[in-house]
Amino acid sequence: MYLKWIIIILVSFLEIAVLNAASTKSPHGSSLKTECTSCHQTDDWHSIKTIGFNHDKTAFPLTGQHKDVNCKKCHTSLVFNDIKSDCNACHTDIHQQTVGNDCSRCHTSSTWVIQNVKTMHAQTKFPLRGSHEQLDCLDCHKSASKLRFDPMSSECYDCHAKDYMATKNPNHTLARFPTDCSVCHNERSWLTSAFDHNTTSFPLKNAHFGVECSKCHDKGYLNTSKECYSCHKNQFAATKEPNHVLNQFSTECTSCHNDVAWKPSTFNHNVNTTFPIKGGHIGVECVQCHANGYVNTPSTCVSCHQKDYNATTNPNHSVSKFSTECTTCHTQNAWIPSSFNHNTNTSFPLRGGHVGVECVKCHANGYSNTSTNCYSCHASDYNKTTNPAHAAAHFSTDCKTCHNETAWKPSTFNHDAQYFPIYSGKHQGEWSTCVDCHKNAANYNQFTCTDCHEHKKADMDKEHRGVNGYVYNSTNCYSCHPKGKG
Repeated sequence: MYLKWIIIILVSFLEIAVLNAASTKSPHGSSLKTECTSCHQTDDWHSIKTIGFNHDKTAFPLTGQHKDVNCKKCHTSLVFNDIKSDCNACHTDIHQQTVGNDCSRCHTSSTWVIQNVKTMHAQTKFPLRGSHEQLDCLDCHKSASKLRFDPMSSECYDCHAKDYMATKNPNHTLARFPTDCSVCHNERSWLTSAFDHNTTSFPLKNAHFGVECSKCHDKGYLNTSKECYSCHKNQFAATKEPNHVLNQFSTECTSCHNDVAWKPSTFNHNVNTTFPIKGGHIGVECVQCHANGYVNTPSTCVSCHQKDYNATTNPNHSVSKFSTECTTCHTQNAWIPSSFNHNTNTSFPLRGGHVGVECVKCHANGYSNTSTNCYSCHASDYNKTTNPAHAAAHFSTDCKTCHNETAWKPSTFNHDAQYFPIYSGKHQGEWSTCVDCHKNAANYNQFTCTDCHEHKKADMDKEHRGVNGYVYNSTNCYSCHPKGKG
């Protein structure tokens, strides 16, 4: 029991001795109190577990990852007097003194890694946008593998010189393009270029859209001609139908072509000339009419159709001296058949048997002053008719007296209705030819009734006894019996 009390007394003296010693000189400098228990514990002096000291009450509060840092990391001599609070006192400056000693401008105590470069960079004259957002700082801020943040150029070319020189379509170097990359490119991507050709004096439309730049700018990009011929001279020279070179066509391509395609041509013969293409002219090769060139080509039909005119023999245009104004009889649909309408263009409409008759049948002696008298064409029919014999009987040459346009035969002469019924009644079938009654073939106005067996004079005299005015002759018979009846 006495031993226990002795140990307690010795420990107490030892604590007093330590406290007295600390009060005389602190190993941490004069800035701290000499009460060791404010930071240390008696059960583990070297653990340096703070139990009473509050670092937040100093000029450098511990936040973020600083809370877990061992005191010796910053207080290497364990002397706490005059410890600097500048970040670079602990953190080596890798920026070559270009941004100052205030690490907190870019870093936080939570993590050394910069969390929001875009937001921070927005405070500079070069905010990060597009593809620049994903870049590492060293991609732009590099010098001897160290980050440099001293004033840097914001010119695109300073970083993109290699891209500029490596681009061949178009070749930026040969074309002496400006080094202000933003003229054609943007921050999203070096490819595709943001250059808009439509803002130039030659907007790209239709077939020009998507054409490689070198197709038009094969000699460079400065003062490139916007005349169609400067690019299309090969097409101009190669076109043979029509031959542009031989015909000395204008090199103003837009006269006939557009930017949709070189072929087909936009030239409209119906609009751009005084000779609209219609009917049979549609689809005819240009050279058919323009064999002698395209300048001052005549628009008269015969200039192209002279051969057709000369070759036509039914009717023979040359011999008949037809007008060379082809449209009188022909249309643009076709040379044959002719559009000449005999019914409307002449005083002799074609009807009945005349329809389809070859022209030469009536116009054997030509087409001028052709007679419209039937006999002029039907003289042979008139002369060869023997029953009755027209010529011998001196019939009228006005054929339509007995005939019509349907056919020469049968005759339209109606003996029953106009004179005496020989096709009906008692006389039907009692005669063979006209001369049975008309004995005088030279004069059909004469006829006989008394030559038939039933008209014997003795019998007729007996039968007509007492009839006033009776005379035995054909004229008197007809006057009393015009229809052959009693």
